[in-house]
Amino acid sequence: MKSVRIDLDQKLLDDAAAIMGTSTSHATVNEALRRIVVHERQLHHLEKLAANAFFDLSEPEAVVVDR
Repeated sequence: MKSVRIDLDQKLLDDAAAIMGTSTSHATVNEALRRIVVHERQLHHLEKLAANAFFDLSEPEAVVVDR
């Protein structure tokens, strides 16, 4: 794992730790990074689903009825 020295807003870090239930700065930063990656992936997938949710009903192939 890479070690990086950064200055963090302590109040923001404390607030994030309280929200996420983490007990160390290391855990808080890693959990925040994990959550943003998950969030962005979900958003990307939802955008793809939404783009495919609308189709042209005038096309016979677009209407599939499973009986």
